[in-house]
Amino acid sequence: MSMRGHFATVSSDLLNWEQLRQHIALFCNEQQISQEVMLQLQLVCEEWFTNIITHGYQKLSKEKQTSSEIHFQITYSRADKEILIYFIDYAPAFDPLQQEMPNVALSAEEREIGGLGIYLIKELMDCCTYQRIDESNHLKIYKKISE
Repeated sequence: MSMRGHFATVSSDLLNWEQLRQHIALFCNEQQISQEVMLQLQLVCEEWFTNIITHGYQKLSKEKQTSSEIHFQITYSRADKEILIYFIDYAPAFDPLQQEMPNVALSAEEREIGGLGIYLIKELMDCCTYQRIDESNHLKIYKKISE
């Protein structure tokens, strides 16, 4: 099985999004992934990266943070025609898949704040899995590619 990928570890600082965005762009260019899919991947990853920092790490006091790193991996399996995005962080446990989905039929004024990022991830990607392993959050996001 041929899998090519990009890996990065960054600290939980929103300024590091640009580094991950560039990894995704380079990866998509190398794998000849369309601009449309690349933009979807970047949008989904930016959403999750921001969630980790603003809803995860910022809730912890500095003394309680064992690590504020975020591990990021993006791979493509040509055999399966599938991209895998894998995030690992050490913020408090948070399973995005257990969150109630927002009612997007309501206007922005009527809808409760929050949940749109996870909704977006589920809408744009094909599958997501979450696990809590040894004090870390593991989110895998899959996107099928039609060639």
